[in-house]
Amino acid sequence: SRRQQNQNNNHNLQISRHMAGHNKWSKIKRKKAANDVARARDHTKAARAIEVASRSCQGDMADISLQSAVAAARAVQLPKERIEKAIERGANPNAKDELSVIRRYDGMVPGSNGKVAVIIETLTENKNRTAANVRHLVTKIGGELLPTGANDWLFEHVGVVCVSRNKHTNEEENAFGEPVDEDELLECALDGGATDVDFGADEDEDTSNAEDDNIDNPIVIKCETSGLLRLVQSLKTDGYVSSQFDNQWLVRSDDNKVILNEEGSDKFEKFLDSMDE
Repeated sequence: SRRQQNQNNNHNLQISRHMAGHNKWSKIKRKKAANDVARARDHTKAARAIEVASRSCQGDMADISLQSAVAAARAVQLPKERIEKAIERGANPNAKDELSVIRRYDGMVPGSNGKVAVIIETLTENKNRTAANVRHLVTKIGGELLPTGANDWLFEHVGVVCVSRNKHTNEEENAFGEPVDEDELLECALDGGATDVDFGADEDEDTSNAEDDNIDNPIVIKCETSGLLRLVQSLKTDGYVSSQFDNQWLVRSDDNKVILNEEGSDKFEKFLDSMDE
């Protein structure tokens, strides 16, 4: 009958709505689980970096390296209690604690049309296990490990400091004040050992949104790796805000950069994700 048919249609519609809702919820749960895994991984790396920095200075918060590690941890929202515990563990290590060391690996991995050079740095307490894991992940995607230093001709190891375009006001912690004077900053950076200062934005470019500029378009200053902490301290003394600073591997020349297509980019991103794990 027509009534029975309408009831069946309504029943099928309810099932369809239920299944659609179920599928949407499943996607949300999977995305949330992936985000939780990534967050946990970032927190573990940040806590370990704090512990290593704290161990080298016995937990002295005046140490620039420890300040950098703590700032990076706050950027990934590592809870305050975990930050404090990591500092304490580093400052007062147990006799059984193994010392974490930085290990470097050079290699080539597949790209869109050829190979992509990579330099992998790891922080590990077991160098043999880490070496085996790195080799496995590189060869798994068709790459190969090279002797350490093989990719030095493609990359330069430099200290990089990102400086906010506006100084912070004293009234509010996150409030931005007047724009920095480029000439004064340049003089301060050079006195602190800088080898290059990149102001980025053109003079006639709209920089009215100070907050976005400080976050997305900072002034980038380079220096020798051995002079990074001296440069950061010099900038800090003159009142400049260093939002991020560390030693990085940068491509020496734009001619050596590789553009990946969508497939190659996805594959390379998965490789990077596997290295983070």
